[in-house]
Amino acid sequence: MVSRRDFIKTSVVAGAAVSIGSFDDLADSSGNRIEIKNGMKYRRFGRTELMLSEIGFGCASGLRSRQLGEVLFNRWREQIPTIVDTLLERGGNVIATGSGYHDTEELLGKALKGKRNKAYIFTSAEPKEDAKSVIASCERSLTLFQTDHIDGYFCHNGWSEGFQESAAKLKEQGKIRFIGQSCHVPERHVEKIHENLVDFIFQPYNYMSLAKWTEKIDTPGIEELFLLANKRDIGVLVMKPMSGHYIPNWAGQTTDPMVQAFMKDLESLGTKNLYQAFLLWILQNKNVTSAVVGMNETQDVIVDCDAILGKFTAMHEALLKKYSVLATKDYCRLCETCITSCPKGIPIPDIQRFRMYYRNYGHQVDAREYYSAINPVCRASACDSCGACEAICPNGVAIMKNLVDAHQLLA
Repeated sequence: MVSRRDFIKTSVVAGAAVSIGSFDDLADSSGNRIEIKNGMKYRRFGRTELMLSEIGFGCASGLRSRQLGEVLFNRWREQIPTIVDTLLERGGNVIATGSGYHDTEELLGKALKGKRNKAYIFTSAEPKEDAKSVIASCERSLTLFQTDHIDGYFCHNGWSEGFQESAAKLKEQGKIRFIGQSCHVPERHVEKIHENLVDFIFQPYNYMSLAKWTEKIDTPGIEELFLLANKRDIGVLVMKPMSGHYIPNWAGQTTDPMVQAFMKDLESLGTKNLYQAFLLWILQNKNVTSAVVGMNETQDVIVDCDAILGKFTAMHEALLKKYSVLATKDYCRLCETCITSCPKGIPIPDIQRFRMYYRNYGHQVDAREYYSAINPVCRASACDSCGACEAICPNGVAIMKNLVDAHQLLA
């Protein structure tokens, strides 16, 4: 897998650096509290009253454990303590993973030993269907993290009654502090907010959420969700800030003139500015508390934290627009609008996500494993090109083409 570092050639940090020795209290236009200290910004995490850094460390990279093999994965393991240390030194305090992401909890627990009070830990329950399993999962997470409490415990990829029952007990016992949900569909978060069951939500959000890069949002209800969260004082974490991570994939393309023109732009403007543009765009939204970013080496931490010091400029906007023009028909926003349209019951968003794991992230073994778990009658090969999914997709994604490609890669 090609890392971000391999593509960072030249760049200039946008905007002037900020150096403040003590906390400054500010309030943005939404009334949310912001603090600044030594170049890192912190936002109030809803009713939890936690002050979270605008940038956090997300560990879905744990998917690579089987795909890379023992030698390369051990090299990544060796970097985890340095990544964590660098993030903490830069003022980052958000560490997020999930109990299903292989052994990332154990790796992070070792990296945080002696530094637990400097970070807020977020993780999920797996399995989540029944209360007994959730409690067992939490106890396992506590052991692996070498801690007596989890700051944010969330139900991953949707809710379950078993999680609801056990999370309430775990919170009473002090083993978890706050309860949340992660999923891709805003309406599911809205339900839990109205039911007063969550303290925070974990939602995908990035520049590709914009339809045709206007004020219209592709993912139905996402801005309304964030406004509701702000009104109800619910914390907001966002995932998938890097919008599909297409750059390593595009670097190998030599036949598409638009791709090559964009890669030349990156050579002159700096790939660093593109990655920072993704984050700066997200952080313009003051209803977002923290952007959780996958980091594979210390340079990623530096690039991401440097974005805090910058301003979103016309140059950043231009890079994002060019990126989006190239990626929009390929990038599934996982809004699930297409699911009910498929007469074959094909889990279209999941398959496109597995394809992204394979093509863009290099998680080839994991992607094939996930695909193989789908009922054979519902795999991409069942598609008869009726076109119903593309007709309803709000984003114009080339779904049928992507399904053919996914089956060829993953079957």
